[in-house]
Amino acid sequence: MNRKLIEVALPLDDINAACKADKDRKTGTIRNLHKWFAPMPLPAWRALLFAALVDDPGDEEKRIYLLDVIKRLVANGADLPDDDTLAEAREILAKQFPAGVPIVMDPFCGGGSTLMEAQRLGLPTYGSDLNPVPVLISRTLTELLPKVYGQQPLHPEPLQAPKPKRGRGKLIVRDEQEILLDTSERVRAYSGYKGVARDVIYYAERIRNQAWEKLKHAYPAEPGETPVAWLWARTAICPSPACGIETLLSTSWWLSKRKNELAWIQPRVESKNVHLDVISGQRVGGAPPAAKIGDGVFACVACGATLDGDHLRIQGQKGRIGFRMTAVVSEITVQGKTVRIYRTPTPEELRAASEVAITDDSADVPINVNGQGIRVGPYGINTWAALHTPRQLLCLATFANLVADIHSTVISDGGSREWADAVSSMLGLALGKRAQFGSTQSGWKLDSRSGTGKAERAFPRNDLPMTWDFAEANPLARGAGSWLQCVDTMLASLSLVATGVGTVQRFDARVSQPPTKGLVATDPPYFDAIGYADLSDYFYVWHRQALRTVHSDLYGTVATPKTGELTAIPSRHGGSRDAAKQYFIDGFTETFVNLQKAMLPELPMLVVYASKEQNGGKDEQSRWASILTAMIDAGLEITGTWPILGTGGTRLRGLGSSAVATYVVMAARLRSPTATSCSLGEFTKALRRELGSAVRDLQATSILPVDMAQAVMGPGMSIYSRYAIVAGQSGARVDVDAALRLINSVFGEVQEEQEGELDSESQFAVTWWQKHGWAEGPFGEADQLARAKGISVDDVMRAQVVTSKGGKVAVLGGDVLDRGWDPLQDDRPTAWEAVHHLADRLIDGGGEVEAAALLQKVTQRGVADSARALTYRLAAVAAKTKRTKDEERYNALIDAWTRLASSAQEGLF
Repeated sequence: MNRKLIEVALPLDDINAACKADKDRKTGTIRNLHKWFAPMPLPAWRALLFAALVDDPGDEEKRIYLLDVIKRLVANGADLPDDDTLAEAREILAKQFPAGVPIVMDPFCGGGSTLMEAQRLGLPTYGSDLNPVPVLISRTLTELLPKVYGQQPLHPEPLQAPKPKRGRGKLIVRDEQEILLDTSERVRAYSGYKGVARDVIYYAERIRNQAWEKLKHAYPAEPGETPVAWLWARTAICPSPACGIETLLSTSWWLSKRKNELAWIQPRVESKNVHLDVISGQRVGGAPPAAKIGDGVFACVACGATLDGDHLRIQGQKGRIGFRMTAVVSEITVQGKTVRIYRTPTPEELRAASEVAITDDSADVPINVNGQGIRVGPYGINTWAALHTPRQLLCLATFANLVADIHSTVISDGGSREWADAVSSMLGLALGKRAQFGSTQSGWKLDSRSGTGKAERAFPRNDLPMTWDFAEANPLARGAGSWLQCVDTMLASLSLVATGVGTVQRFDARVSQPPTKGLVATDPPYFDAIGYADLSDYFYVWHRQALRTVHSDLYGTVATPKTGELTAIPSRHGGSRDAAKQYFIDGFTETFVNLQKAMLPELPMLVVYASKEQNGGKDEQSRWASILTAMIDAGLEITGTWPILGTGGTRLRGLGSSAVATYVVMAARLRSPTATSCSLGEFTKALRRELGSAVRDLQATSILPVDMAQAVMGPGMSIYSRYAIVAGQSGARVDVDAALRLINSVFGEVQEEQEGELDSESQFAVTWWQKHGWAEGPFGEADQLARAKGISVDDVMRAQVVTSKGGKVAVLGGDVLDRGWDPLQDDRPTAWEAVHHLADRLIDGGGEVEAAALLQKVTQRGVADSARALTYRLAAVAAKTKRTKDEERYNALIDAWTRLASSAQEGLF
């Protein structure tokens, strides 16, 4: 059977550069359509699907051509590939499959990126998921929208262009064609998805106007003002008997840090009441210290008494935690210019926000308070309705009911069923986006550069934390978080939507089957990292109210189905982690057996996996062991593994975050019936023989050091899975857990071997730094260490690796370095010097320009490869010794290495 290109080679640097660009882009991406959890970048799937379908030619020149096609498919980063490259890729696939290209199946369709990129390559698709939220997203993208591609709207936009003076002809208005039927009547022809987008805008504006009539009593404003947001903070009773006021649980009193426009809230206490004065328009000064003094711990604004977690949880369970409007952010027009103002709420605004009658119970659905990442339950928030203020509930219910009317309205306006399905589904997704700004999960965030504040959507991470202050964005204006702004950002994603033929249904992956066999490619749930179904209810309750007549197959229950979700969340299994893990393994074993029925024999299955931790710890190994055990037990052999970048440039500011950093893509086939068994010793020898080159290949792609432990599991398990069984000394099977521990051990050996390949001075420095860090140590100890490596402390000093004063020795690199260091003028430049001067130039000096210039010289002296290997080693030591700042610096250097090398090669500095 021919090996596929993905089992032999991939242009990882190009793919990862495109993935980084995709993650760094905030608007105009497919993620703007609707929130889904941990979506894989589009360029990755485009490259992976193509590489999984084409044969490896077995010829280097032909392979280089195919790799070049993939490079061009992702060359535009977050943007789509050029039309001619896409046509070329489709032609190659058509020749590969003369009887017709295969269907692509994703049984965990998520945000739809797998299916959409398959359609972009000209392939039919079939998607499924147990959860109605991803089914709605993927169905809209790959089934509903393609059916209305190129169709004209029911309500075209009035033309603003001037009429020609005479005759008939054609005009080009922006990128849309204006057809002149005669001198008095003109009709614009909408291309692509612009027609459906136009009608979505039309009905969205209609909904907004209808909502205003129903809601204007609840949103009063001062004359001449347009409110941007109302800011709130939770309240609780001070535990001090001598005080007992209702204090505010604010995490920050700042409203704006914009230069010359500073604004903050100044609390003051009079007669046992807290008054909030808004100070704005200041050039100097600042907000008082926040009431928050720890994680979930606050100080009373009156007496300073501590409201700790236990007190607040008790208050929450008794329903005694309230909320209070603290400030209003509005815009006014002054001499034709829009100006932002900050002020204290008026009595009318306070009354309107509090005197809201709630008659809708759509969100009165229980929260799984023990769900993964859900931390609101201990404070008495146990329904989705309790996550909103009364006015927020009224607003979302009003918009949901208005969206529910749109389908029949479109039909009565002359639209087809397909057109009505597409328009109403898009508006339902916009409602989900609006919900992200319509609960107490929406924060007020100050921009780190401009200091200007704006409402921040819920779910910046994949969890449901307890929030203490929040922003209520104006739903009826046009600013951030408004209904119309949510529609606009959603529609901006349509430029990336492909066309094709697809079907998406709600099915359990254990039984889901496409109409014909094809390529199975999926990004399944990450063990217990994300509580998909529990968190999805945040959106589902509103989707259901708006779309249950349009998608009757999705909304038969009041909440998303939880039974059958393939995650390892202990709360679903009596709190037992072991039971949850076994359920996950058994469920995925059954899933992979089922999916084999959907595979064309000549095609591998693609399985993407990652975890929320990148530290190689026990929890991460358990996650990996579980998915890999299921694959092995289902009779699959891993025939190729590739690490794909999962985050953008902001990741390095916090290595402890829960963001997925690296996805590992595994190509798997049915294990050969002739596969042999091997002993534990033979497996260990194979690991030692093959893992070293795999680690070097990973390092060559600049995978972050913090992600290496995860990435190395792939090639290690590829070795393990090729055998029918790996038998221990007793003859019993060596399970995946034990195999992963062995892989991790051999990985450590590889790192030590790489350290042994360094120059002696750098070896000395690594050992010294591992024990002493940047602190000084005794000269006698340094002398013994140096002699053991065949050098002296004087040698290390002359190499400018250490300093020695007063009988104390310390390594250089943790403080200010001599920026005049030139490796071309150094008699013996070391890897240690290269690493730390590169990091210094990159982070503390002139940035990538200076660092690239230095890397060019380091490369000329032949130290670049050893410097990169040393960077990985130092990052691993920093992680083990919990030197977070050092770890971040080494990761930052590796993150930039490919770009620096490219600039150095081309002289771009």
